[in-house]
Amino acid sequence: MCRFILLIVFAFISKISFAQLKLNDTLFFVRDSNELYYHKVFIDTNKASIFYSLVSDFTFNRFDTDTYKGSLSYLYSQKLFPKKQYYKDFPLEWTMLETYKGNIYVYSPADYYTHYKIRLTDSVFINWTGEGPEATYINEFQKINSRTYKFILTSQLYGRRELTIKYLNKDKGIAIFHDKWYNKIIKEPIEYYYMMVDVKKMRATPLLVNSCNNQKQDEVYFDNVDYKKVFQLIK
Repeated sequence: MCRFILLIVFAFISKISFAQLKLNDTLFFVRDSNELYYHKVFIDTNKASIFYSLVSDFTFNRFDTDTYKGSLSYLYSQKLFPKKQYYKDFPLEWTMLETYKGNIYVYSPADYYTHYKIRLTDSVFINWTGEGPEATYINEFQKINSRTYKFILTSQLYGRRELTIKYLNKDKGIAIFHDKWYNKIIKEPIEYYYMMVDVKKMRATPLLVNSCNNQKQDEVYFDNVDYKKVFQLIK
């Protein structure tokens, strides 16, 4: 069943052609250098790569600590005091996946401001964006079946957020997330589908690195995958 769904995933992919270069067993999609910078996009085959560590780094710096404390203060002001949670077999740390030229990758971006990850503590859901870690109140957590889980969440950013997760490949920790909330600014409901991986299992997925030593670069143009259709196919 899982193999069948993966085949359908790639049926929704619009592929983009880029030059490829293989050098010393490393596959490069971009390798551009001059006197100012060296920019490269490549597949990192080292399972102990520093880039795997970077995409799953949940260490708080000073800015993160201030952001997190501020988000907790908001919850307290709304009388939302985090409660002890029991997540059953649901993983506690997740990082983003992308699809590029028909393959799924853990992606180390050129600019980590765009990087999204999730961490669960024993009492809060931490929504981690370029603005830092946001403590999110867990109203409800439910295991619907062996492949599907659901959160109802509240934070300063999201008044009510409904997050449903379905495993695409449980052995590799790969899942499709369906995010639904009401946008207070545009006054419309928002739905968003994306793919993430359990950090403990992420090294089973290849690593795509976008790196430049001295200058910010554009992010990779990923394949256009209809994750909503993929989500709906998972039973």
